[in-house]
Amino acid sequence: MEGEAPASSAEAVERETAERRRERRRTLVQAVLDWSPVLARLTTIVMQHLS
Repeated sequence: MEGEAPASSAEAVERETAERRRERRRTLVQAVLDWSPVLARLTTIVMQHLS
């Protein structure tokens, strides 16, 4: 990294914020994928009950 100007603190904070946002999104997507069979079954039960 020689020859590069050091990043300003604002740029560093923005980069960290973006990384946290990506991590949160990955966690949310993984949770939805993990729970999708359960949610599908629950939806089926509710729809059968309401029919």
